[in-house]
Amino acid sequence: MTRPVVVQHSAGVPGANGPLTAVQRVLASPLADRYEFVRMHQSAGNGSLNVPLLREWVRLLRRVRPDLVHVRGLQNEGLHGVLAARLAGCRRILVTVHGTVRDLRQPGRPWRRRLLVHGAEPATLRMASHVGTVCEYAARRDFLRELGGKFVGVIPNGVPLPARPRASRDHVRAELGLRPDDVAMIAVSRLTWEKGYGVLADALRRLPPSTVRRPGQSGVRRVLLVAGDGPDRAGVAAALADSGEVEVRLLGNRLDVPDLLAAADLFVFPTLHENLSNALLEAMAHGLPVIASAVGGNVEVLRSGGGRLVPAGDPEALAGALSPLLDDSAERRHLGELGRKVVAEGYSLDVMLGSLDSVYQRIIGE
Repeated sequence: MTRPVVVQHSAGVPGANGPLTAVQRVLASPLADRYEFVRMHQSAGNGSLNVPLLREWVRLLRRVRPDLVHVRGLQNEGLHGVLAARLAGCRRILVTVHGTVRDLRQPGRPWRRRLLVHGAEPATLRMASHVGTVCEYAARRDFLRELGGKFVGVIPNGVPLPARPRASRDHVRAELGLRPDDVAMIAVSRLTWEKGYGVLADALRRLPPSTVRRPGQSGVRRVLLVAGDGPDRAGVAAALADSGEVEVRLLGNRLDVPDLLAAADLFVFPTLHENLSNALLEAMAHGLPVIASAVGGNVEVLRSGGGRLVPAGDPEALAGALSPLLDDSAERRHLGELGRKVVAEGYSLDVMLGSLDSVYQRIIGE
């Protein structure tokens, strides 16, 4: 029996964003035995309408004649994916919403934001035959209420659950120059102000000295590891350069994030807005306790345990949540165990693949 052809659209570079990571996991999953997957990928974003890219994708789609085109994202990249599918005559186009420009606190050029919010994003939704979201929060957004029968439900992000999440801990900590007694926080995201790095820098300066003592030491050393890169790297680096007694290390874009998570003790996620973060889920899957801002999908993930939520943009609240957890290894272990259970039950790779398979079958069956 011929397998249905499903085109997987993505954008970005490896290690830089969640949707691309999700695509790579889908392609390597057992779903590849059920569907014939075809990639439609672009490495760089589109500043404007990219006619050569559209032509390339239209030729590809007309050649493979897919049963379904799955486009991830609403912004300019998503618009190109949906428009190419329409021009190629594809009838089934699923768009999954991973974020929206309307949430940006520092949108850059106002005219471009207006163009995306009032032009590209609504057009992408209109041209889609089906729309899904990655979390309950996104599904309740005002701008998605008019979808009607297009909405196929929530397809949550999912991450692998490592059998031995701490297996590489000692080796990686040694490579990073971390001492056994150091308490290592980790942040994994694009380096943009939208991810709350200004708030984090302010919070770190507000931390009181560690109450944990070791013989011959004034206090346990606190270290912040930052994995990621992005357009605001220089400004973020300058902000974090003055972080009080916390030693900050910017590690750049990394492909070994699981090893870095194994080496860390606490995941910090002060983002100003979010749908459903793969980085958050991966940290919890590795048994790390989480301090995260109470926005978007963060709230629904952590409502069953695994960490602490703080108001977005509040450095005092962030410092107040970090301080006791940095000094309490038993509580860190307790929260980490709860978080791993939350991911195993609701956000594992198997859960995501099952949801995706169900939606694909339903759409293709129509």
